[in-house]
Amino acid sequence: MRLYLPLSVQHFLWGVLVSAVCANLEAQQFASSQPFMAPSPHANATQGPSQAQRYLENQYENRQQNPIQLGLPLHQTESIRTVSGQQEISRNLPPLYSQARLESDLLPDQIQRVNSGQPAFDSYPEFDAMTEPEDMYSDSIEQLCAESCWGWTVLPTDLLYKSYLAGPKESRMALAILHEKDIGWQMELEAGARVGILRYGSLNDNVLEGWQLDVEGAGPPRLNMEEEMDLDATDFRVGVPLTWRRGAYQAKFAYYHTSAHAGDEYVERNPGFQRINYVRDAFVLGGGYFPDPDLRLYAEIGYAFNTDGGAQPWELQFGAEFSPVEHSGIFGAPFWAINGYLREEVNWGGNVNIMVGWQWRGDRNNHLFRIGLQYLDGKTMQYAFFNNSEQFVGFGTWYDF
Repeated sequence: MRLYLPLSVQHFLWGVLVSAVCANLEAQQFASSQPFMAPSPHANATQGPSQAQRYLENQYENRQQNPIQLGLPLHQTESIRTVSGQQEISRNLPPLYSQARLESDLLPDQIQRVNSGQPAFDSYPEFDAMTEPEDMYSDSIEQLCAESCWGWTVLPTDLLYKSYLAGPKESRMALAILHEKDIGWQMELEAGARVGILRYGSLNDNVLEGWQLDVEGAGPPRLNMEEEMDLDATDFRVGVPLTWRRGAYQAKFAYYHTSAHAGDEYVERNPGFQRINYVRDAFVLGGGYFPDPDLRLYAEIGYAFNTDGGAQPWELQFGAEFSPVEHSGIFGAPFWAINGYLREEVNWGGNVNIMVGWQWRGDRNNHLFRIGLQYLDGKTMQYAFFNNSEQFVGFGTWYDF
């Protein structure tokens, strides 16, 4: 038996079914588009709890099992739950990282800017133990290196092995007016210098230690003040010293070339003079010792592998000098020096040179400017007349590098 429904009734039932399905889909879409918002506990108390709030309270009688923070969306409850934990972690951190330690214990309306000079920091002894930032840095490389910091220095300012103050053949700038008992007043000049090229040693400018390569050169002419400043002679010198210094000890190994030339005016005044070609190419080994920072004792021996004009291979030089190392500014300080120079070519004769006077040491280097008296007795300083004996006394100025 078939049940027969009129066509109008069938249309009515299909409309009711379609309406119910649409209403259900719309409700699901609305529920999924917005998170569930639990009623806020900060709402007006006069309104009383809502039906949803009563449902939640009945559903979760044990508050510790309730993961819902009233008044906030469910997806934000985790960050709020960990605030107290973050504050506890901040309290346990060292002061360097827990910068908001004091502020975290204050209410929002009580937070203020504070500094280490306010009493609020008195209860934190860790601030007293923290060093000041400026104490963590050294003022200069001298404090960083002391005596143990070595490295390469190109064109160093100072020499590790200074020139002998009374050495008659050292490369320097000089002007001396001297009187010789037989030939009268003479002007001994020297246009020269000795400078550092490369050093491997202390990077502390106040600690002169290490190895250093130098170059030197000079041309010391003699002008005859009795003969209208005629040029009597000139000795030329160039050299390459390799020096070492450590503490109170120093050493030198050097090569130098020197050649002597008589002046044209001197030859014209002395027609019978026999011009010579005096030449020395020599190696030198020397050493020095400082029993006191202001006092040096030294000696060196030289051997010429190439000679001409009467020169002989061996020579010996030694001496002592007092030169204060302190930088005394414009006031300066006294100095004295004595040097002995013996040569094989004059049967191990030679000369002794004595200087005494006042010195000024550079404020930013160890360059030395001196004025004083000079006395030299023995064989001449000009090798064009190397067999002659002279006795000089006078006044001079010297600049040593």
